[in-house]
Amino acid sequence: MTGVGLGDLTYTPQVISNQLIADINNNETQQASLENQISSGSVISKPSDNPALAAQLLTLQASNTRAQQYVSNANTGVGWLQQGTSTVNEVLQTLQSVESAVESVSGEALTGQSSATQAIASQVASSIQQLLGLANTTYDGQPIFAGTALSAYDSNGNYLGASQTPSQTVGPGVVVPIAITGDQIFGPNDASGLLYGAGQTSGTVGVLQQIVNDLTNGNVSAATTTDLSSLQSAMQTVESAGGQLGAWYQSMQTFSSEATATQQALQTQYTNASATNLPQAMTNLTAAQNDFQAALWAVSQVSQTSLVQFLS
Repeated sequence: MTGVGLGDLTYTPQVISNQLIADINNNETQQASLENQISSGSVISKPSDNPALAAQLLTLQASNTRAQQYVSNANTGVGWLQQGTSTVNEVLQTLQSVESAVESVSGEALTGQSSATQAIASQVASSIQQLLGLANTTYDGQPIFAGTALSAYDSNGNYLGASQTPSQTVGPGVVVPIAITGDQIFGPNDASGLLYGAGQTSGTVGVLQQIVNDLTNGNVSAATTTDLSSLQSAMQTVESAGGQLGAWYQSMQTFSSEATATQQALQTQYTNASATNLPQAMTNLTAAQNDFQAALWAVSQVSQTSLVQFLS
């Protein structure tokens, strides 16, 4: 069978038919791809669909995963620091109450009034227990003033925690502490510590227990001078710790907002790159279906065409 020649090429009905069939197969593949994009909402279902885009999406996905972790870390840090700041404020309020109670003691006015001094001693002893509870405050099951350890204080006011503070990574190379260790707030395990020796009536004890012991023993002068001075010095340490926590808390809030904004931007970028443009996909599918129908008609015409019809 002779064919139609165009330059050096000769096109027979069979060649034309084969080409049309190949076009139909390609068109069917295109329709299936478009239908999958529309149903799944994603422009690719496997990397081979678009290797370059698949690589871009993998990079975006990895960046988004890191950003999500930064958001989680920052939110954890905000929670820890919020709890720490509010707890230290409670500690300070309790100490201010103790300070006022001790300042109200007058050696002259209370001479012979042991019941009054005993009442104040009981108040301070109660404050020690309250402070021990605050010192063992937890966040999500972990004591916030224990450093990286699992316990903060025992019932005698001994610090059991670690010296290393926990922290959170909230950005590339950005690490922020989320707590202060208990000894940096309540002092060391010695006479200068606020909680040391809680409940002990003799021997070396901390600031608050010394107040209790002196008031209990009628040593009002020591309670209102030396002990009170030690208390006020310790309170300055607590105030400093509270200020540091507050500064970290504000910074962590900023990092949390920045991390959230970054993560959302990456998610939007990923969605825009991977999501199907439905209006465009529907238009393309309609065009592909029309081309498919036209190709079917063309194949049917070629297969019926005789040589005479083809050459005419």
